[in-house]
Amino acid sequence: MPTLIITDLPYTNNLRVAEIVRDGIPARALRIFADTLGLNLTDFARVVLIPRRTLERRIAANAVLRTVESERVVRLGRIFAKAKDVFEDGNEAATWLSEPLDSLGGQTPLQLSSTEPGAREVEQILGRIEHGVFS
Repeated sequence: MPTLIITDLPYTNNLRVAEIVRDGIPARALRIFADTLGLNLTDFARVVLIPRRTLERRIAANAVLRTVESERVVRLGRIFAKAKDVFEDGNEAATWLSEPLDSLGGQTPLQLSSTEPGAREVEQILGRIEHGVFS
């Protein structure tokens, strides 16, 4: 069975993504996603609000995430997909997501994206960048 690649999920197809979330994202897929974002597993676990040891156990057991955990991972994947679209480069998107922004009170977009309201704020900033609005 091929490994699920979080960055390749069909984020424009909400029904399909909902099905993936309900089924549970394989924990092993998070290593690849963390690498894509330039994060070690400890920092990635902090962003998706899963205790590092819990995440390590799930990866070792080849387990899937719970629905609420899968939702947080998908939220982060959606943010990364939007940033990649805006910056037209995955590495540039990952760098931007990791840089503290004054407009986010000195937090990084990744840190703020650990909650749904924070992720919405990051999406709004990305929308402004995409449309050339820098207020």
